[in-house]
Amino acid sequence: MSLSAAPGGPNASHTPEQIRRNRLIFLAVLVVLAGLVAFVSLGPYDKKDQSATLKAGDCFQNVGTAKNAKAEKLDCTDPHADYKVLKREKDAVVDTFACSGVPGTTGSLTQVAKDSFVVCFKKNDQKGDK
Repeated sequence: MSLSAAPGGPNASHTPEQIRRNRLIFLAVLVVLAGLVAFVSLGPYDKKDQSATLKAGDCFQNVGTAKNAKAEKLDCTDPHADYKVLKREKDAVVDTFACSGVPGTTGSLTQVAKDSFVVCFKKNDQKGDK
């Protein structure tokens, strides 16, 4: 009668190829996990759009795009505060009508939804230096 260890038990011997493959699998899993952690902690965050909270006198930065603007309200002396709100017209949907009588207007932000509004703005001349 011979005595041998059970397959896969503590005394099982592995070939060098199996050991390399297991190390590569472990390394790949580790790299994927590190990438996920980096993405969650440093990844892009969709900043909340604060357009609906803007009122005359507020300053903001567009953190979205020209077609899909998203306002981040900032202090007017902040170096990133690019625009200053001149007027906010509630229940308006056509920016040319809402902003036509507002002196100094250089642009507008329009939201057409349940709570529609138009924000008339100009470049912020109180913007601080970087």
